[in-house]
Amino acid sequence: MVRAGYCLRLVLLLGMALQGTVRAGETDKAAEAFESVYGADLKRVKGTAATGDDLELAGRLLAAAKRTTDQPAFLAILCEQACDLASRHPDGASTAVEAMQFLAAHVPDKAAACAERVIGIRQKQFDRIRGPDRSAAGEALVDALLALIDVKVQSGAEADATVLYRKALATARAIESVRQDEIEMQQTNLAEAIKTAREIADAKAMLKTNPRNHAARQTLVRLHLVNLDDPIEAAAYLEGVRDETLRKYVPAAARPVEAAPELACLELGKWYQTLTESAPTGAKAGMLARAEAYYERFLELHTTKDLDRTAATLALEQIQAAREKLAGAAGKSGRWVDLLKHIDPTRDAVAGKWLIQGAALESLPSPYARFTVPIAPEGSYDLTVRFLRATGDGPILLNVPTGSSTTQVVLDAKGGYYGLLMIGDNALRENATTLRLGAFENGRPHTVAVKVVLDGNQVAVRTVMDGRTLFNWKGPQSALSASGPFALPNRKTLGLCTYGSHVIFRSVRLRMLSGRMKRLRS
Repeated sequence: MVRAGYCLRLVLLLGMALQGTVRAGETDKAAEAFESVYGADLKRVKGTAATGDDLELAGRLLAAAKRTTDQPAFLAILCEQACDLASRHPDGASTAVEAMQFLAAHVPDKAAACAERVIGIRQKQFDRIRGPDRSAAGEALVDALLALIDVKVQSGAEADATVLYRKALATARAIESVRQDEIEMQQTNLAEAIKTAREIADAKAMLKTNPRNHAARQTLVRLHLVNLDDPIEAAAYLEGVRDETLRKYVPAAARPVEAAPELACLELGKWYQTLTESAPTGAKAGMLARAEAYYERFLELHTTKDLDRTAATLALEQIQAAREKLAGAAGKSGRWVDLLKHIDPTRDAVAGKWLIQGAALESLPSPYARFTVPIAPEGSYDLTVRFLRATGDGPILLNVPTGSSTTQVVLDAKGGYYGLLMIGDNALRENATTLRLGAFENGRPHTVAVKVVLDGNQVAVRTVMDGRTLFNWKGPQSALSASGPFALPNRKTLGLCTYGSHVIFRSVRLRMLSGRMKRLRS
């Protein structure tokens, strides 16, 4: 594994696999059952030159698969045959992809094979399509590649993931996707993570040979503390480390920020600030964020207007300036942050049932399900969300802070409406952003990119879905609002909302263009 978080993801993935694994001997029985029920139909459609009957049978097989989720071997045959048949028809790509995605969701040990088939389908579409639809086809191919990358990383095949990132980046560049920088940053992060994992493995090998190797222990402490931003794991290797500074501060850093006493917050803030100087580029943001959290905690506790408070205030300003500078140095538009790493469903769910499955956040069917991402962007930013609606027909809403106000981007509201929830007194179906595009397809991944640019009291909000611009609105910040049953308690935070649907959020990423990303908790 290349990151500490991947271990937990892999455990969850294996747990899911045990629930949906095809047991030995079941495949033969499932094949016999399939032959007895659908053998004649399969022979008939394959015996004709026309492909319309192939697609019709594929639809029936997929519908049957959705009713047999408790029989993984039979479900696998149904979905694989549905994909084969649908692929024969010029318009069968969506059915073929849905069959593979449904199979991957219910039989996780087939996820990699399913993802590879989806890539093949999307690649053919991308190679064939020309004109205005080519961008959407390219985005669908990028989605498929990123889905397989997730599987590869979770299974420990980081070398394969690196190759796939190159292909995803090449495709994104070919269609001038808004996700180019995001993919490039993910690719860089993976390379850094692989290097860190190699260094950790080497240090552990030295420690196994000689348990008294203090240098190896110190290396492990620093790699976990700085590179992986994991002080809890770093504390596990402290025994025998001779660096007094590490021995003093690492145990304190392993406890929650909220538990730190007043003066400890000041010391820990200074310490993390010094760690930034020698941290690798990819780890500097994490060190600065922790320093910022401790200084903010100190200022909350220490209300006396004295020299300590003045020094902490000035240090906090330095840190915030350093974070902005770091974002600018990381790329012309800043550095992407994976927001799903900052969430906790037990603390962040406002309404409905939300859970982590593998590397994704899932919303189970519930009315007015709401989730607060404990991040408040203070400035201009880009937000990208990759998701799929597995079941249901309810809308998906993104809570989007817009300077002094907040709005919500609505996707597929009843009747197939898209746009901003409210502009002035005009609700979704009545305002300037409203589009009626029809319902999007369940089981198909979608990517939404929202750009918020502040300019004085004005704000511009641009939303692109699957490569297609939905709207590009500009006006006073005060014209936007987010009220009603989908409103969040803290409207300055990013948030996700669903209604009566099973929605899987595979990626939620933020990139600051100006200002700062404020964490609402450590």
